[in-house]
Amino acid sequence: MSVATCSGGAQTPTLLIILLEKGSEVSTRPQPPESPGRGPAWWRRRPAALAAAAVAGVAVTAVVAVVAGGGGGRSGDSAGRSSSTTAGGGVASGGDGSTGPGGSSPAASGPGATAAPTGGAPGGTGPSATTGTRPGSPAAGGPGLASRRFGTPGIYVVAGDGTGEQRLTPTQGEYQTPVWSPDGTRLAFAARRLDNTDVYVIGADGKGERRLTTDPGEDFDPAWSPDGRRIAFTGRRGGNADIYVVDAGGGGERRLTDSPDEEFGAVWSPDGTRLAYTRSIGSGASAIWTVGPDGAGARAMVSSPGQNLGPVWSPDGTRLAFVSTRPGNSDVFVAAADGSNARAVTSDPGEDLSPAWSPDGRRLAYISQRNADRDIHVVDADGRNDHPVAANRSEEATPVWSPDGARIAFVSDRDGIRHIYAVAADGSALRRLSPGPGPDFDPRWKP
Repeated sequence: MSVATCSGGAQTPTLLIILLEKGSEVSTRPQPPESPGRGPAWWRRRPAALAAAAVAGVAVTAVVAVVAGGGGGRSGDSAGRSSSTTAGGGVASGGDGSTGPGGSSPAASGPGATAAPTGGAPGGTGPSATTGTRPGSPAAGGPGLASRRFGTPGIYVVAGDGTGEQRLTPTQGEYQTPVWSPDGTRLAFAARRLDNTDVYVIGADGKGERRLTTDPGEDFDPAWSPDGRRIAFTGRRGGNADIYVVDAGGGGERRLTDSPDEEFGAVWSPDGTRLAYTRSIGSGASAIWTVGPDGAGARAMVSSPGQNLGPVWSPDGTRLAFVSTRPGNSDVFVAAADGSNARAVTSDPGEDLSPAWSPDGRRLAYISQRNADRDIHVVDADGRNDHPVAANRSEEATPVWSPDGARIAFVSDRDGIRHIYAVAADGSALRRLSPGPGPDFDPRWKP
């Protein structure tokens, strides 16, 4: 399969968010938070882990946010590098200037990253990065992603054809998990500054940054409510992780969970009446719980031996997709919104992770490790028609559908270093989107 370089073209501009990380080459690979085996220990280190692990997926016909991790780079890369870009929209991306607290990485060991070829895209072609200047307003419309990359730290936007990269945030700090507001006018993200990780909001034009949390504990993993008025997040305060909610304009902070267990990764139901999250219940086990936005009605939805984690609501709110180890290895499951009728969508002996719903709720994209590598697969929500997409002798991660369901954005190291790519759902029209030297992670589309 050929890869189209991002040299512009007549297509709807998309915005991507990319996190850049300055660091040295490492021999770790990104692991999605849904990955069984990451477990409570991984989440206890989550603020540091986010500096080196992929956290989310990407879709291309809307704006996406991506988080890059790891180090990795090439001779000559340095903070403050800048070069020209071509027209055609923008992608958002973010990064930090260090490897995170303690410099540790939770990612599993794997083949070391190799230097990216000079020039950005494979073969030395493609758009060049623009990381030295603060952007103006990103191009209107289209998708976007967020990731981290070796280079100038910050959150960036880029067009869906990979051109017009612009930085939204200052270079100070370590940036994590940027997510778009439902109306696409703002971004929420976590940033580590002055040895503390807090949740922030910034305008899509890079203006009006506001710090929402100020507790000495670590606050991360922001998630917008469907009406854009509140943001849920995970806060580590008093020794363990819990779910909190804060007003998007600041104030009104409320703690939703309060147990001795680790509770993390909250996602809002489409109607905004419930939040689903993962709860660690000891002995390496975890369950899917839900709670109301006022903290009332917390209850277990999916609980079985082993790990059940990483819940994702279907677009119509009637189902939950998640990862479970109940078969003895990790598979993707789908259950009714009340937790009933859970059934396996995948059944391969390999590890299946990171489910992402198509906008019409008929299919799921996910990561499967079946032949030593991790590839993107697409499967019908009833488990039929499972097939690989853009399979390659490389590591893929964090698939995300574009808002129109036409493309899937994802992270891949097929160039020797992790970048953001997009591919049609049938596996055609593979294109690299992130223009800089990388590595890039955690894509998110702009609504």
